[in-house]
Amino acid sequence: MSPLIAALLGLIQALTEFLPVSSSGHLVLASRLLNARLENGVAFEIAVHFGTLLSVTWLLRREVWGLMKDLGGLLRKRRPSPTLLYLALASLPAGLLGVLFKDALEARFGDARGVGVALIVTGLLLLSTLLRRGGDRPIGALDALLIGFAQAFAILPGVSRSGSTIAVALHRGIEAEAAARFSFLMSLPVVAGATLLKARDLLAAPPPAEAWLNLGVGAAVSFIAGIGALWLLLGVVRRGWFAHFGWYCLPLGVLTLILI
Repeated sequence: MSPLIAALLGLIQALTEFLPVSSSGHLVLASRLLNARLENGVAFEIAVHFGTLLSVTWLLRREVWGLMKDLGGLLRKRRPSPTLLYLALASLPAGLLGVLFKDALEARFGDARGVGVALIVTGLLLLSTLLRRGGDRPIGALDALLIGFAQAFAILPGVSRSGSTIAVALHRGIEAEAAARFSFLMSLPVVAGATLLKARDLLAAPPPAEAWLNLGVGAAVSFIAGIGALWLLLGVVRRGWFAHFGWYCLPLGVLTLILI
């Protein structure tokens, strides 16, 4: 894989990470269509996710700073904020799934037909939010846990993390923009944890120098493009257009099953 392909895949990752169309699924399909051999495919997946993690941290820096102060307050035995508790609760399902089934999940990153099925599921889930009633209530503990299970399900390539978590929140009656912001914040501990786990593997068996260059290029491009994609999704959610991304995921999933 050349640095140009790494940059293109990083761009695809950023544009699809926040839009509810599955970034991991698009990376699998794009690598197939571009005939790009991802010898360190999961490492590259983590690298570009790390780039988008940085973009979330930058754009939601006030919320992130508040959460960091809450964590510091825990050391001084202060009571944590509800947001910090809910984020911890929402992170448990995906964290446990990633630790217990790491090898099985990594094997799914080369399964293009599985991505096709998962994209169809994502499309149906997004369209199902057209049937929901409007809501404007804040997130509670049960909401956080259910959204966390949706995030765990989205570890599978082709299932959109932002799509599944925001859709569950909307069905629970959560206000739309609050649902999107919570979804972005809850990605931080999961992606950071996955990055640390994979970093251990990379340190044990470092890839060649050219692979590190590709990882760096992909992460940098995904960070820059992720900032724009994040603003775009927030605008989409505010305008009530979120569900219509299902009309993109459904035919893409069907075409994937037919053509690949």
